[in-house]
Amino acid sequence: MTQTAIIVGAGLGGLAAARGLEAAGWQVRVLEAAPAVRGLGAGISITANGLAALDELGVGDAVRERAVRALPEGVFTDQGSPLQQGFQLPSSAVHAIHRSTLHDALRDGREVETGMRVVGVTDGSKGRPSVTVEHGAADPDSADARDERQRRRDRARGTKLGRRIHRVLEPGDDPIDRKAESRASRAQVRAVEAARFETIEADLVVGADGIDSAVRKALWPKARTDYSGATCWYGVLQAEADSPAGVRQYLGRAAEFGMEPIDGGRVYWWAMAHARMGQTAGDEVEAARARFDSWAPEVRDHIAATPQAAIVRRDLWSLATPLRGFTRPGVVLLGDAAHAMLPTLGQGGNLTFEDAATLGILLEDHSLDEALRRYDRARVGRTQRFQQRSRRLASTTVRARNPVLVAARNGAYNLVPTMAAEVVADWMLGWRSPRHTD
Repeated sequence: MTQTAIIVGAGLGGLAAARGLEAAGWQVRVLEAAPAVRGLGAGISITANGLAALDELGVGDAVRERAVRALPEGVFTDQGSPLQQGFQLPSSAVHAIHRSTLHDALRDGREVETGMRVVGVTDGSKGRPSVTVEHGAADPDSADARDERQRRRDRARGTKLGRRIHRVLEPGDDPIDRKAESRASRAQVRAVEAARFETIEADLVVGADGIDSAVRKALWPKARTDYSGATCWYGVLQAEADSPAGVRQYLGRAAEFGMEPIDGGRVYWWAMAHARMGQTAGDEVEAARARFDSWAPEVRDHIAATPQAAIVRRDLWSLATPLRGFTRPGVVLLGDAAHAMLPTLGQGGNLTFEDAATLGILLEDHSLDEALRRYDRARVGRTQRFQQRSRRLASTTVRARNPVLVAARNGAYNLVPTMAAEVVADWMLGWRSPRHTD
């Protein structure tokens, strides 16, 4: 009998997991809380390990065709002085691509069920694992939400209603008749709730729903996230005359800027800076310009040339509680749901692709319980080492506000030979498919 899986989240991780499980012969449903599936964000750098995982997922060649392949051009001070020369080894090449382009390649027409917000999860310790979803909750303007509000208005005009239904009314709904509340039967309450909530069972539940994962919150309730002390702007624009041919990184005081070419003749840039949590601006282009107004001319030029609609800003969070395992009976976490880390190493997406490829291969070759045990052994230690390294690196970049520490960091970059740094990076990023490790 074909085994079934529910994948919570239709981002890069969820779609990658769907590919891996379908290749293993599983029947998959992908649930997404948002009213529509969109490839959000800016660019993503795919390193050798991520590309190897995408090869296992059957999308590596499509990425090679669409992405821009280039070697890192080096690390510079905020004024443009070189700190570290560019890499030369072919294995150091990065394939840079817009997230929406990669999202489309991973989805490839796959059906995704939208407007399905997960509000509860059970593992398989007492039966089959399941998720409880709320229909139409993600978007008040979705068709499901509008239909549900109209049904409530109709009932409020004289139909018996229960107190439990009153608590799920949304702003703008008509008030409930209090006398009718007291006369509502339990059957009527259950009927109304059943129209809004649905519990779905499967053999496996995959939590691929990001750092604020509903799956993790339900089954790993003690895990907490932590604000890094930094915010980040992301922008995309058409290539300029002074745009780089490869990845270029600039380090300043409590800030970092990077940029690289991506598909469509475009450039993707990111700008991280120390900031209080929750700060936003009406004009984020101007806010980024103001923060980096004394940096190298090419940094300022790329920020200023970015259209307002092509820039996003978000605070940087990570999963502060290291999970002892990423699995429960019949449930598995991957990507940011399992090991959300700071973007200082550029490995969040690449490790997510490793997760998805590993899970699919193990489910193809082993029973479910054995595959989950092996998944934990393969993924927990490796991903948490990257979490630790990303935090340590952040302490020398976006958290380095003392000029003495900034000078020491710059000196360390000057002292480390480029070839040595490249060899270390190759070793750190090395990933082997489970097909070749058993």
